[in-house]
Amino acid sequence: MRTLPSIFLLSTLLTFLFLPKTQAQFGIKKGTPISTPGSSSEEVEIDAATTGTPKKEGFLSEKDAADMSAIIEEAMKDVETMAMITKLKQDNTDHLDELRRLSPMEVLGGMKEVLDNMKLIEYLFQDKERAVREMEKEGMIDKAHLKKYRKDPDLLEQDTRRGLYFQFISLAVVGGFIE
Repeated sequence: MRTLPSIFLLSTLLTFLFLPKTQAQFGIKKGTPISTPGSSSEEVEIDAATTGTPKKEGFLSEKDAADMSAIIEEAMKDVETMAMITKLKQDNTDHLDELRRLSPMEVLGGMKEVLDNMKLIEYLFQDKERAVREMEKEGMIDKAHLKKYRKDPDLLEQDTRRGLYFQFISLAVVGGFIE
């Protein structure tokens, strides 16, 4: 009876020794450094199409970069926006100088976040009354303006769009994308 477990163990060991080794890769390739936007080390993204080789790119997609570029180009053509930028530079030099201390990755990250929010409001304001309720629930609407926005949800949409546009343009000025 003792020989049966011994034979089983021996045959199992021999099987594992003579079978070809198999390897599988799940997740991130071993040894690949990972960083987040704004960190000092270089960002590395794994390219699944080329079997896990690292490709060096930022956190912006080509579509994001094209969208940002289009907004900046249109802003530079718009007389009102350029006047706003001139006024911003004159009235807020201290704040702009403080913001210019941000790293380029932090500025681009802020611009990407604002761009994403600009895209999200397209979805959010498909149902304007619901948008008011959701933004109120999240504490995004000042109590002083709540009554006005409930009465006129279009005004909330306009103000939200203007605010996001101003944020984007301000970051573009800080990043040196608009002079």
